[in-house]
Amino acid sequence: MTFEELNELITDNGYEDIPLFKHPSYVDAFIGISDDNRAIYDFDLMVECLIKEDDIDASSAIEFIEYNTLKALPYYKNPPIIKVTFQTKIRV
Repeated sequence: MTFEELNELITDNGYEDIPLFKHPSYVDAFIGISDDNRAIYDFDLMVECLIKEDDIDASSAIEFIEYNTLKALPYYKNPPIIKVTFQTKIRV
């Protein structure tokens, strides 16, 4: 899916003015929209997308996201949410 197709899909589902990350590699990391109309991305998928599409290693992908994406969030009117999953051990 392209950025334009994602934007059209969101609009077709009744959402307007949802700020999305413009980096094309992040399209596949988009996972939904919050109840306050903010785009939601999965951090792990963002890393995977950069590894796959930009042909970089995981540490470079994380560094890119931290420097170029996370630092840009304060400049958005309604910044996207980046979901980070923590894995915990469940004791039975």
